[in-house]
Order: sequence, then structure tokens, then C-alpha cells
Amino acid sequence: MKEGNKKKPFSFREWLFSHDLDRRMFIYGLIFGLPGIALILTYTYLAPGFAPTTCRFLELTGYYCPGCGCTRAVRSFFRGHFLFSFLYNPVVIYCMVMYILYEGSHLLEILHVPHIKGMKFRYWYIYAGIWILLGNWVIKNIIMYIVNH
Repeated sequence: MKEGNKKKPFSFREWLFSHDLDRRMFIYGLIFGLPGIALILTYTYLAPGFAPTTCRFLELTGYYCPGCGCTRAVRSFFRGHFLFSFLYNPVVIYCMVMYILYEGSHLLEILHVPHIKGMKFRYWYIYAGIWILLGNWVIKNIIMYIVNH
């Protein structure tokens, strides 16, 4: 038998990184996203009074931080109060919708649903989330400044 004909043993690392970026992002979304959502749901329903009552950044600086409202937004989202979730911090709605669309489209493609292709990963999805987060931060602080002065 020649050296080139030997079958290589299965390597999880090789399998994981041999796929394209979209497949890897789907796998990472399952590995980290589903347990993360399970933890958030558990936290939301089993420990509603566990969250800190005030933001440390707000206490120190007098201004909202970019993440201010995220805990309340997540709780509102999982309770079905989508408008309140958006008003607390719109990046939560954006992230959840993008996660559901991305993971759902790839799952439907894997299940061979006709005419369904998985979403392509684009870096502008991340940039859009950052802009939403920063835009919300600036707008909230401008409104707070106008109201307080």
C-alpha cells in the first residue's frame, strides 16, 4: 500500500475549520447562542430581582453607558413586550432578529427546505449592531442633557 492512500483519522478541528465562514458562524451560533439564550431565559424568569438596580457607569459619570437598558430590554423581549424592549435598548431586538434569521435560514437549508439558502455572513451585520448601540447611547444622553438642563 502506498503512503498517499492511507485514510486520515477524523479530526474535529479540521472538520470545523474546513467549512466556509457561514457554516462556522452557524455552528458557533448553535454552540454559544442556544446555551446563552437558555441562561438568559432562566435568569429572566427565575431571578427577576437579581439584576443590579443602578448602572455603575451612570453613577460615576452621570451619563448612560452604551449598554444601559440591555437587561430590561432582554427581559421585555422574552416576555413579549417588544416595543418596551426596543425603547430600553434597540440593539437587543436587532441581535435577536438577526440571530433568528441567520440560524433559522441555515437550519432550513440543512433540512433541505426547497428554495431556502442560508444567510451569508457579512461584517456589516456587526457594524450595524455597533452603530445602533452607539446611536442609542448618544441619543439617550442628549435627551437626558436637554431634560436636565
